Amino acid sequence: MSRSATVRSLRPARLDATTMAPMHIVHVATVTDTFRSAPDRIYRVLKGVAEGHGGELEWAEVIDRTGDRLLCDFWTEIQLARGHSFRFRTRETVELDPPFQLHYRHRSGPSRGLAETISIGASSSGLTRVTYRAFYASPRRPFSLLFAFFAKPVAHLFMRAHYRELRRSVERSR
Repeated sequence: MSRSATVRSLRPARLDATTMAPMHIVHVATVTDTFRSAPDRIYRVLKGVAEGHGGELEWAEVIDRTGDRLLCDFWTEIQLARGHSFRFRTRETVELDPPFQLHYRHRSGPSRGLAETISIGASSSGLTRVTYRAFYASPRRPFSLLFAFFAKPVAHLFMRAHYRELRRSVERSR
C-alpha cells in the first residue's frame, strides 16, 4: 500500500459507511513538542506502544495484524484535576507508516470516529519535532462540534502527559 493511500484511508470518512450520510469532520487538536532524541528512536517507542509494549498512560493489546496495519484494544488513562483520573478502552486501527508517521482510527469506545496522526520530523533547531493531529467525524454536525468542544482540552492534557512520558523514555535511553 502506498503512503498516499495509507494516509487517505485513515482520514475520517466523508460518508457514513452504514447510512451513506455525509460526515461532518471537525479539527479536535494539534499538539507539537520537541525532543532531544533521534526521530527513528521516537518512532520505535511509539510503535512499541501500539504493538503492546505499553506505557504508563496507555497500553495496547494487538487483536490482529496484517503487515503494518494493526487492530488494537487500547486502555488509556486520562489524568484530571485534583488527582482524579479515568480509564477507558478503545478499539483502534493503527497504521504504522515508516519511517516517521503513525495513524490511528478509533473504531469503538467513547472516542469512536476520532482519527489521529502522529508525525515525527526534524526541527530547525536540530531537535526532533513530534506533532499530534486529531479530527473527529460524525453524521450529526452538532455532535461533531460538541465532541470537539469537550475533547479538545482533554486531548491537549493527554498529549502533554504522553509527551512527558515519551520524553522520559527516549531521552533516558539514548
